[in-house]
Amino acid sequence: MNKLFSELRRRNVFRVAGVYAVIAWLLIQVVVAIKAPLSLPAWTDTLVIVLFAIGFPIALILAWAFEMTPEGMKLTAAVPEGESIAPKTGRALDYVIIGGLALVGVMIVADRMTPEKATVAAGDTGEAAQSAYGAPSAASIAVLPFADLSPAGDQEYFSQGIAEEILNVLANVSGLEVASRTSSFQFKGREIGIPEIARQLDVRHVLEGSVRKAGDTIRITAQLIDTQTDRHLWSETFDRPLTTHNVFTIQDEIANAIVNALDKAMGVETAPTIAVAPTTDNLTAYDLYLQARALFQSRTRLDEADALLTRAVEQDQGFAKAWEMRAALQALLVEYGFSEMAGETVDERTAEYAERALAVDARSAMAIASLAKMRMHAALQLRKRGDFAEIIADFDRALAIEPRNASALNWRGSAHASVGALEKAREDYARCTDFEPDYVPCAENYYAILGSMGRDAEALAAYKSALDRGAAKIVYAPFAVLARQGEELAFKIASNAPNMLFGWTRHDELYEAYRHPDNVYPELIGDIVRFQEKNGQMTQSVMEILLQPLGAFEYDVVPYNAWDVSSGGYRQSAQFKNAMRKTGIIDYWRTHGFPPQCRPVVSKDGGKDDFKCE
Repeated sequence: MNKLFSELRRRNVFRVAGVYAVIAWLLIQVVVAIKAPLSLPAWTDTLVIVLFAIGFPIALILAWAFEMTPEGMKLTAAVPEGESIAPKTGRALDYVIIGGLALVGVMIVADRMTPEKATVAAGDTGEAAQSAYGAPSAASIAVLPFADLSPAGDQEYFSQGIAEEILNVLANVSGLEVASRTSSFQFKGREIGIPEIARQLDVRHVLEGSVRKAGDTIRITAQLIDTQTDRHLWSETFDRPLTTHNVFTIQDEIANAIVNALDKAMGVETAPTIAVAPTTDNLTAYDLYLQARALFQSRTRLDEADALLTRAVEQDQGFAKAWEMRAALQALLVEYGFSEMAGETVDERTAEYAERALAVDARSAMAIASLAKMRMHAALQLRKRGDFAEIIADFDRALAIEPRNASALNWRGSAHASVGALEKAREDYARCTDFEPDYVPCAENYYAILGSMGRDAEALAAYKSALDRGAAKIVYAPFAVLARQGEELAFKIASNAPNMLFGWTRHDELYEAYRHPDNVYPELIGDIVRFQEKNGQMTQSVMEILLQPLGAFEYDVVPYNAWDVSSGGYRQSAQFKNAMRKTGIIDYWRTHGFPPQCRPVVSKDGGKDDFKCE
């Protein structure tokens, strides 16, 4: 045995093995580092490791058979002893090999002992961080928007609607982590490989597919990919007559096939068999609903969306999904400038449509939440006293039915903000952005509530993150935060937006006014109002948000303005006290406790229903 080891050493086999191991390890690290940026297949690093493993014995055999000499490479048998690598060179090489192996060992130990790096979840600022470098859960999946392969290429709303329906079904499967719609659908039309999409969404599996509608037939193709192995766990093509029954049946079959495939391949424990219940048996109504939903979610052409939903419920009076969306849409028509309906008309229509939905489906979370939002807005607009305990309880009820309903989370956050429960509001907005990172209302309200709480650095970071993701509108810039943080350029870019005060000439004064919130600025307010009357660039809600911090206390209650750290003057005003009484918020305080900024006091006439805020 000693003779064998001596011969291995003489022939430099150990040296070759050491050099090979160090170089192989370094090259594998390079491949791992460049795989994601270059969108290389998931099996690339595995292939490289296998090739190096195959090459290792070959290198040892060559080291045994050949010898490096000052005259070049020769067969070992033809080299007299002592004529191979010079002793000093050999010893130097030994030191390099030992150092390289030690470095590899240290880096491996350090990697194992160092905690995983974390990344901030989109829309959050640190409380809800998740691992960016740890392996994604085996029970994680993203559903990409299905491609429209229809002859005319005009069925994108339908193909995306099918993908979204499947996503919604999977999102309710116990034990399965499903990337949000806004996260997954952001990759539509982008030339990004599946492995990179999975990496960005922190999921292991991806479902992609296509839809082709042609005449009275439909073809839906879907495939489930394990991005770590680049293996198709399941794929199938469904060719059926085009009926709503078949559309929902296919969704059912795809969802169950995915769960079964994950169970067989990964041993993932999920819910039992999924049953997708048809929401309508009228194909025309369903098609109109999918067209309207695409507009509703993008907050574009909402008047057209309302017209589509009107036609949908004319086709099927019992289509609860269409009724509930129409209920939620009424207030948005006014908020986004697509209608000038009076508040009372909005309330009447919202109540009518929500009740129609609930008559068909008593568990319609969107209908329940829409009714609660309607009552909240009527109170904040000082049109009707509200019971905020009941409003919040109804949002709770809606979210118990549908925990990932982004609209209900956003609206409950606004209800909590209205009564001054800022931390509860922040939690709702953060949870909403966890589920739907790019859902604009939650992203905007999240940085707004952080500003109200005086967490300006976090608010500014969340605002920049939302801008980076395209999840923030300039009109809802956090003006108070920008002013307090000295972000003059960002402030003026926002105030000069076309749907803000573009063409007005006193932006420097506006910035300075926001920098000094202890004063009121009636002349500046009047000038902005006159400009708005002449040009009509801002919606009423945007103007209220902008002017209230300047001293326009007569406007409706804007929750995150009312509780902003710079709004002490407003909270001490007679208008604020009157608003808290008219809204019914003071009744909520008496039962559930006053917010930190306010406390009950005895009035001068001995009454016990007074309060004072800082």
